[in-house]
Amino acid sequence: MTAAANKPGSGVIGKKIRRAMNDLGVSVKELSARTGIPAQTIYSIVNGHHEPSPEKVRAICQVLQLSMDSLYDLDTNVFPIYPEPYEESRSYAVFEDIWFGPDGGERISVSRGFSTVNQSLEMREAILRNVFHYNDEQTKRYLDGFQQRLDVIRRKEKVRVEIVVKSEIEDMIRQRDFYALIPREHIVQMVEGIVRNLVDNPHRLSVTIIPRQYFLVNYEIINREVILFDLGSVYLRQTHHALMDHFLREVEAFKSKLAVYRDREEVVAFLKGLLNDAGH
Repeated sequence: MTAAANKPGSGVIGKKIRRAMNDLGVSVKELSARTGIPAQTIYSIVNGHHEPSPEKVRAICQVLQLSMDSLYDLDTNVFPIYPEPYEESRSYAVFEDIWFGPDGGERISVSRGFSTVNQSLEMREAILRNVFHYNDEQTKRYLDGFQQRLDVIRRKEKVRVEIVVKSEIEDMIRQRDFYALIPREHIVQMVEGIVRNLVDNPHRLSVTIIPRQYFLVNYEIINREVILFDLGSVYLRQTHHALMDHFLREVEAFKSKLAVYRDREEVVAFLKGLLNDAGH
């Protein structure tokens, strides 16, 4: 099952936009003037002949007071809206800008390793080229989207909670498996940056380290309202209250009784110790 196969068609999107225009009494001419989108393009969109870009969808939604989530049917469809793997970060950037809301908020990340948003552009490029074997054009497209996502995060992410697996962090710092393909200085720079943020910005970043046996799936929770599952080849977004409550309880269990290291000082000492043991 691919993201492209499960996206709503342009006809479905067009019908929803037309319905909202009728409900609000907004004409094509007015929508064109307020969004900057040519009237002919809007006619094509509402008639189902043209699939709008996320940028156009965002502009239309702002005028028509629509949710991009509802327009893309993300409760029942997979994510991302940009289907190519090298455009993953562009999809994240578009939706995180909305999910964080105008005032920003909290991200809870449960993953084997540290969130990719800790990585520098140089480290990300090394992974794209050496691990995923992207070509120049794919790498450029990915990094453009990654920079776009970082810009959103700098503006809107107020608090980040990271829950990671101990053995994965050890493998990364000791450069086992595919981590051997990443220049060591990039890994060291990332880990040192995380340590620095733990010490200097304790109100913005916390890290909990858990044993491998308790980890089941990668997911992120934004503002305790949206949960996004990384299923490897697809991303599934949910807001179901029972599901959210279950995973928030799991997060609390990770942070309390299941953690190997949860206190800030313990985590810093663990990371510094790994760096020292690995020869840095």
